[in-house]
Amino acid sequence: MTRRFEEKVLEVYQDRGIRELPHSSIGQEAVGVGACYPLEDDDILVPSLRTRAVMLLRAPLDEIVAGMYGTRSGPSNGRTTEHHMGSSEYGILGTTGMIGAHLNPAAGAALGNKVLDNDRVTVAFFGDGASQRSEFHSALNFATVQELPVIFVIENNHWTEASPIEKLVAVDDLADLANHGLPTKVIDGQDVEEVVDATATAAQRARDGDGPTLLEAKTYRYRPHAETMPEHRDEATLEEWRDRDPIELYRSRLLEEDFVTEDEIEEIDRRLQTRIDEAFEAAETDELPDEETMYHVYKDTEIDHWKGVVR
Repeated sequence: MTRRFEEKVLEVYQDRGIRELPHSSIGQEAVGVGACYPLEDDDILVPSLRTRAVMLLRAPLDEIVAGMYGTRSGPSNGRTTEHHMGSSEYGILGTTGMIGAHLNPAAGAALGNKVLDNDRVTVAFFGDGASQRSEFHSALNFATVQELPVIFVIENNHWTEASPIEKLVAVDDLADLANHGLPTKVIDGQDVEEVVDATATAAQRARDGDGPTLLEAKTYRYRPHAETMPEHRDEATLEEWRDRDPIELYRSRLLEEDFVTEDEIEEIDRRLQTRIDEAFEAAETDELPDEETMYHVYKDTEIDHWKGVVR
């Protein structure tokens, strides 16, 4: 679904435009899907700018697409785009365009879960660029010291905008930067089952009260950093990663092990494409929010449930 959705985004963006600049995750889908799959419905997800699968696994498709158009049916009635949407209803913590700025709030959400003793796990996604920010170290250090129920997932697609990651760090594995005493694991971000297994282990560790885990998923994006940026990467390297496309790898495995047939896959594909097309048709006819809506940016909330924690 993530692949078909992003292909549709690119088609519409190139044909007639959308209000949100696409930052595609095509090629990286196994990370977002695999890391979310073993979680509970009330666990908190903190997506990166590129982790489209997080939205698609939690929020209604119509709302996501409307968010890209900035219309009434989008997140917060059009107050925010899909890129940075947050929703207490769907367990998604809203983010900003500042790289790495969401890591400390993710640790804060995990602290809240620990104080409330509600068994919820927080999973924060971020790219290789955020591993070079101070927030990366402060969040990991705080989470480790406090033994917080949080999983940090680096989506290492080997490029920070237009710069290769090897020119920006002095280690082969970004997990080696996390010298904060928490467990780290480097995984194949193209193998969705490996991502699922690693996340399930980290989530159980968090629920058992043993603290955070850092996962580094090695992956690769097929598109430029953003659709307005020129492509500078080596085509041969790109083709090597396409040979290990996460969807094709899993498709082949399912067929070889007789979990599905070609006809069943084609039918699933057809149904997904229909849903996506209908969501875009709805968004293109949806109305923009009233100007008055833009002034209501705060939400009233009750704090009695904190039971004296807030003083």
